[in-house]
Amino acid sequence: MGRLKKGFFAKHASVGLAAATVLCQVGVAIPAKAEEEKSWKETSLIENGDFETGDLSGWTVEMPEDDGDSAGCKIKVDQWASNNKTNIFNYWNNNEDAAELELSQTVDAVPAGTYKLSFEADGAESEAGVSVSINGESVSIKTTGWDSWSTFTTEEFTLEEEEDLTVALSGDVAAGYWGDVDNFVLYSLKESSDDDEKDDDNKDEEEDNKIEADINVEKVPGCDANFITGVDVSSYLSEKNSGVKFYDFDGNELSNQGFFEFLKDCGVNYVRLRVWNDPTDENGNGYGGGNCDIDSAVKMGRWISNAGMKVLIDFHYSDFWADPGKQTAPKAWAGMTVEEKAKACQKFTSESLQKLLDAGVDVGMVQIGNETNNGVAGEKSWANMAKIFSAGSKVVRTVAEKNDKDILVAVHFTNPETSGRYEGYAANLEKYEVDYDVFASSYYPYWHGTLTNLKNVLSNIADKYNKKVMVAETSYVHTLEDGDGHTNTEYEGKSGDALNYDISVQGQADSVRSVISTVASIDNGIGVFYWEPAWIPVNVYDKDADNAEEVLASNKEAWEKYGSGWASSYSGKYDKDASDWFGGSAVDNEAWFDFEGHALPSAKIYSYVRTGASAPLSVLRIDVEDVTFELGDEVKLPENAKVVYNDGSEIEEAITWDTEALTAAVNSGAGEYTIKGTVTVLDKEEEVACKLTINPRNLLANPGFEDGNTVWTIKDDGNTDGKNGVAIQADSSNVRTGTMSLKFWDNESIDYTVEQEVTLDKGIYKLGAYVEGGDCGDDADFKLYAKVGEDSFETPTGVTGWQNWANPQVEEIKVNADGTTVKVGVSVKAVAGGWGAWDDFYLYRTGDVIEEVEPGKDDDNGEVDNPGENNEPTPTVTPTPEDKPKEDEKVDPAKEAQVVIEQVVKCVKKVVEVIKPVIKPIIKAVTNIFKKIFGWW
Repeated sequence: MGRLKKGFFAKHASVGLAAATVLCQVGVAIPAKAEEEKSWKETSLIENGDFETGDLSGWTVEMPEDDGDSAGCKIKVDQWASNNKTNIFNYWNNNEDAAELELSQTVDAVPAGTYKLSFEADGAESEAGVSVSINGESVSIKTTGWDSWSTFTTEEFTLEEEEDLTVALSGDVAAGYWGDVDNFVLYSLKESSDDDEKDDDNKDEEEDNKIEADINVEKVPGCDANFITGVDVSSYLSEKNSGVKFYDFDGNELSNQGFFEFLKDCGVNYVRLRVWNDPTDENGNGYGGGNCDIDSAVKMGRWISNAGMKVLIDFHYSDFWADPGKQTAPKAWAGMTVEEKAKACQKFTSESLQKLLDAGVDVGMVQIGNETNNGVAGEKSWANMAKIFSAGSKVVRTVAEKNDKDILVAVHFTNPETSGRYEGYAANLEKYEVDYDVFASSYYPYWHGTLTNLKNVLSNIADKYNKKVMVAETSYVHTLEDGDGHTNTEYEGKSGDALNYDISVQGQADSVRSVISTVASIDNGIGVFYWEPAWIPVNVYDKDADNAEEVLASNKEAWEKYGSGWASSYSGKYDKDASDWFGGSAVDNEAWFDFEGHALPSAKIYSYVRTGASAPLSVLRIDVEDVTFELGDEVKLPENAKVVYNDGSEIEEAITWDTEALTAAVNSGAGEYTIKGTVTVLDKEEEVACKLTINPRNLLANPGFEDGNTVWTIKDDGNTDGKNGVAIQADSSNVRTGTMSLKFWDNESIDYTVEQEVTLDKGIYKLGAYVEGGDCGDDADFKLYAKVGEDSFETPTGVTGWQNWANPQVEEIKVNADGTTVKVGVSVKAVAGGWGAWDDFYLYRTGDVIEEVEPGKDDDNGEVDNPGENNEPTPTVTPTPEDKPKEDEKVDPAKEAQVVIEQVVKCVKKVVEVIKPVIKPIIKAVTNIFKKIFGWW
């Protein structure tokens, strides 16, 4: 594990009601099922329904307008997606007219029976214009955005006898539309039998036998006592050394041995411990991350074994974090040949494993490398990696035999969402004859795609290579709050990561249960490990508290001294990245304990998946959509709120808004407002709120490029070969809103400008836009500008990564006369290979032009302007209701005077810029008076 990622902009505000709000079940109407649930079985009748051959094997496709540019279709992998990084069928139409498309497959000799067809799709936020059909049943495709996959299912149909069936995606792709389809599956209806009736009886019995709990958990079939339900608590010892305390469900403080016995009682049967070779600098200072050396593993291993659990030792073959981004060889192995490293690996593995066994640690599995996608111990070629793997595996076999132990050997990789990745790894392991038992995968739902895909890729390894498979790391948030002052991996406002479960303890349990269910459903699926469920704050940090700085300083001291943070500053010499991100826990909001160390209900998830658990109905949250309008628009707030319950149900409830507050906001003009309202939930009123944004009128046409190539003029000087370059395109992986953006990429040096002319009246204006991208070079030159006659107003900007939207703004754009033609635009110069996109331009009028006073020129009355007199501009006052204010709403005269003085001073400063040479002595005198009277400046 080594994961610090950036970027999830919440489009909905989660309002009111903490997750623990428990509602009485008496009188709650639960909708009855319309009919008895049917049982369906997945068939393999459709060839290459998931397109994982990487081509159109089994399919035929016709698209007359396909030119590979303005319209087309292909098999692709979307590397930027979170929810599906496997092969998909991608189609698009950037033309002004619809484009004909048909993707079809004839399935021969389908047996008599009842069937339905299922498939998945994502695409632009609109109707696709195409539908999927089979045997007269069809379903139209309407998608909701990039990487927002939906499952579509046809109505069921019955074949009285064997016949051929044609599956077809066909129709006229709408102008400007793009989309993807994947995972075509034909399901057959299972006939009812005595066994089915027994299953129904068993389900009823299971429902009756569910444990009463604080969270809902469905029992997982196949999750028996032999199924591994493990945790990785490698940071535990450093946490305890830092003074962290843990408590059971009754509030009792847990001793070291008691902590592991508590885990055992919660259903944990395996504990994973990472081991680094030498996680210290030359002065013995620990690198952090738990300071996980072999001695720490031995100490914790004894407690674990005494509690009756097995231990998985995770050798990183590094002195610090090893993951796909870095596989640095231990300091002692630096400069060695691969043969020498293999021998050193054997020695270290042998001595460490024997030390554990001699101490009585019940080692059941050894991992020979951690997330070794791109290397191990500094070796990056498969030929050399295999030598390290084989060296570690051979020693484990030898030590196990010597000590009469059964110890499994595991290899570990990550990024299962990438098509063909795991198949490639397994093929190389077989090619180089690496001896191992378990193929382990990391699976974090934020980044690693769907569980359907995880099941597919792990099942392939289990079936084709006859290996055991498991998930070695998973986790999920129960809150987006930070508890220790160090930014977490997942946090409020982060974009790009998939949060597919509720952000609550219930959601955390749902996520883990889903992963367990997936692995348990695989032949040879042996278990799941939760990553760092006890890495909580040393001291709880609240940025708004009076002692915030003191608490943070105390935490930093512990992170440095005991290694209880993600990394200490001492690790920077060995791991150059750590010099930038060293600090505390990045996963304290993913633990099974709250920030104070008290066990959360999710700590018993491993017990509940074996029994089932039922909780009283409660509201997890009430969601209200935020809304944005422009001045002059009719402002309408959402009519309904979505009430999300802990049993997974969602109900739309009507909102009653504070209409007076809404009217006041509209009358106040541009700005951001919070409008409150109420929702009635089970006869109880709950408060909700909506964030209302009123922007000034955007004076640009087609600001988000949704109308294609209109009003914008593109000049692409760097594009000499007529390929690639900059263009307005439908590519939702590079849009901020909508479906279109101004996208750029070129294999040549990039040099372009994009402009729009707009006619403006006299006034002050602000221009803004959003840009994202990368690989543009250190000397890249990005500018956002406005040209008013001979005057140019501009601001520099740049790109820092995919979907990391920068928001450059050019303010104080001065237009001196009505009817002035203004050019607004961007210019970019970057190296070949640079890429990115612009989106959502805006141009607002922000004020009036204040006439400048020429130095030395008199007013009409012949007197020199004196900022100390009452001839300054009258400040603009926001309209307010004329009702007489209540006593507690009256303005404090002293504060009002302060505001007036501040406004006067602002005016003074503005005038001084122009007439400073004339009245400099006067200004100095006035300033001194203000300082003496008010004590500020």
